[in-house]
Amino acid sequence: MRVQDVIKTKGHDVIKVVETIKVAQAVRVMQERAIGALVVVAPGGELKGVISEREIVAALARHGKAALQLRASEVMLADCPVVTPMDSVHDAMAIMTAQRVRHLPVMMNASVIGLISIGDTVKARLSEKIAENLVLRDIARWPNASVA
Repeated sequence: MRVQDVIKTKGHDVIKVVETIKVAQAVRVMQERAIGALVVVAPGGELKGVISEREIVAALARHGKAALQLRASEVMLADCPVVTPMDSVHDAMAIMTAQRVRHLPVMMNASVIGLISIGDTVKARLSEKIAENLVLRDIARWPNASVA
């Protein structure tokens, strides 16, 4: 299964915020949309990073409530790892594990076309394994089937 399959299922709706947005505003957007991360872009639209619940909690621990007045660019995960639509879900999970991140922007032609989470990848892999299991069950039920 590829990242593009996850995007097709999940949709291409990527919530982007400019790097100058205040953390308090980013929190409101995340709460209103019931999402855990936002893609942070420059005014021209190029990817700058990701701001997630994790970065916000870390900023609150460091700065207290003053963190809410910081800009997203001061809190976000900059230089975040990215994936392409053709990358495998398995590779995306490996990147998330190695880099200890929960969200990956999906890039195509220097544009962000999606954002996948660890939950999205787990759901995709689980669906894949369920489908494989059903195929194996069907094979085992065929008349004269033998398992070598």
